Amino acid sequence: MRIRILSHDPFGQADDLTPEILAACHPAWAEGMEMMRGGGGFVEEAGASGIRFLASAGMSGTGRDGPQLTVCGPCGSALDVAWNLIRAGDMAPWDVVLAVSQRGGRGQMRRVWDSPPGNVYAAIAWPGGVPGPESFLPVFVGFLLAKFLSGKGVAASFKWPNDLLAGEKKVGGTLLEERGGRVLAGVGINLSSAPGKENLRPDHAFPAGSLAESGCFPGPVPFTVDLVKFLQTCYHDCVTATCSFPPVARIERRLAFLGREVLVREGGSDVYMARVLGLAEDGGLRLMRRVDGTNRECVIHSGGIAPPLT
Repeated sequence: MRIRILSHDPFGQADDLTPEILAACHPAWAEGMEMMRGGGGFVEEAGASGIRFLASAGMSGTGRDGPQLTVCGPCGSALDVAWNLIRAGDMAPWDVVLAVSQRGGRGQMRRVWDSPPGNVYAAIAWPGGVPGPESFLPVFVGFLLAKFLSGKGVAASFKWPNDLLAGEKKVGGTLLEERGGRVLAGVGINLSSAPGKENLRPDHAFPAGSLAESGCFPGPVPFTVDLVKFLQTCYHDCVTATCSFPPVARIERRLAFLGREVLVREGGSDVYMARVLGLAEDGGLRLMRRVDGTNRECVIHSGGIAPPLT
């Protein structure tokens, strides 16, 4: 994968960035600089609309050879930087923006995502042509991320609709955005650190954790390179080759709380207990809920679930 640094963002979304600034921002980035240099230095590149890059000379030179990873400095959001690159015609499928940190990282329902340096804040350009209901895509992405982490030795699962869990701790999340027929998959992973309890919203379902607690993990760049390669391979094997999403039963193997009782928050005031039955074909969550003394199966498409209150 070709790697480059967004040295100047004329849209004002990301701070100017140099290899020296990047290496100084966090030990995990300092360790990753050799991979970014690719055995050589950096060459300047001029992009459209006044965008400027420093491309890794040892990583395919200045030519296009598969996906490319763009590292940007502290920014509002990696997603916003990626949307600007798309508008400039500089973001092909499987390209990824990786932010050092975010001032306005966002999660589900526009909640703030705490984004200090050392973690992964990525926006991945998803390929077009969804082979099924678009509402199923967030579930599929969550499944793939949980599968990727499991392959790294982490007991990972995805909590519907878009959280990543390692054991009983939240270590990441996803957010998909669609504009003008293009889809970006926002991915946040607590690689080196996790927010303290004081930085979580009052009704948080899980304590935050980091992958560093599960063992030694590579820095943001090698982690993201491995992740994108994994996603690309799985997408080809699971979707391109079959023209369909994998069977729901396979995806449910990575679904957190399958068969268990959970607290469901659906809407502002609708809170109730239910048992997780699995996933619907459109990505909704199938539940068994007791209503007026009778068990009734239902499907929800918004809201969230949490362990029962103790």
